[in-house]
Amino acid sequence: MNPARDFRSYFRTDRGLTHLNNAGLSPINIEAEAAVHYWVERYRREGMFCDAAYLEGVDAARVQLARFLDAEPGSIAFFQSTANAISQVAFHLNLKPGQEVLMWDQEYGSNLYPWQEACKRSGADLVLVESEPDMATPIPKLLERVTDKTRVIAISWVQFQTGAVSDLQALSAFARARDIWTVVDAFQGMGVLEFSFRSLGIDAVVGGSHKWMTSPVGVGYLCIKEERARQLLPHNVGAYTFGTCEDPTDLACTPKKNALRFEAGSKQVLEIIALGASADLLQRCRVESIQKSALNLSQSLADGLRSLQYYVTASNGPTQRSPIVNFHPTERSAIKAIDEVIATLVANKVSYARRGPGVRLAPHAHNEAKDIDLVLTLLAGK
Repeated sequence: MNPARDFRSYFRTDRGLTHLNNAGLSPINIEAEAAVHYWVERYRREGMFCDAAYLEGVDAARVQLARFLDAEPGSIAFFQSTANAISQVAFHLNLKPGQEVLMWDQEYGSNLYPWQEACKRSGADLVLVESEPDMATPIPKLLERVTDKTRVIAISWVQFQTGAVSDLQALSAFARARDIWTVVDAFQGMGVLEFSFRSLGIDAVVGGSHKWMTSPVGVGYLCIKEERARQLLPHNVGAYTFGTCEDPTDLACTPKKNALRFEAGSKQVLEIIALGASADLLQRCRVESIQKSALNLSQSLADGLRSLQYYVTASNGPTQRSPIVNFHPTERSAIKAIDEVIATLVANKVSYARRGPGVRLAPHAHNEAKDIDLVLTLLAGK
């Protein structure tokens, strides 16, 4: 069996559409789609009579996601979005005046803004470390800015503009020795690059259901070490903070001890169960094979763009790679303006994103070589 080819068989997209913005919104896989249809139908037919079953479905999805992340189910809390998951940590880390939060200067707003606001409210200092040329994010440069005031390092694993990758293993080892919190936004890598929460040893990782996970939009999650979870008060509070919606009210109740304390009430059942199905599919198709296929496609794309005299932003070293390719035209390329590149892609129904220094394309393992060939033919002016 070819795992990458097997993964591709789980997608049914409209003909004539070329999906190369998978770092933004990938098509969803057919198993996630089936999970949504199944529960919509059960809700329609059964109503309250499927109450216990859907709760079991959420629990099963939590187990599936935990297995995919290489974590314990009790370490995972579901949220409405990744920003909500980040806010849970940022606003309840009990930051003090003069303490520092360290981030890269190119972080996505949903990661940057919660930490910025948490620093404003607490009097802590937000320290933004300047990226290298071509927006590279070498961990040694970040760690050079650590002081005895650094309380937390909050960065993206893969940056959204150019796909720059940070070495989480080096980050974690450094921070653990100094009891510095590590909070990683892994959304731009999860589902296409290998990841192990257990092996990395970071304190918390956040992500979501769409992008490379190939699941519907609508769920964020926090995966956090249990000892760190107990240090945070819940940001939102409801019946599920303490027990279930069926429990009698008890003013002396105490929050749950693991990550489930952060789930206040009713959840996005359809999206959560679909995410669980997607996590299971990705694991069955082997993430290492998915990664290899996606990186091969992105390498072909980058090589082809360079041969056509486009400038490809080289923000990754040889051992730190993501499938994201960011490029822009030059005086020697057939198309000489970014707006013309975008117009060409739009006219030919190729999805893309305008990010940072140029245009971002992001092939996944469900793409094929013909998708790359199409883009290169279009940008050659043919």
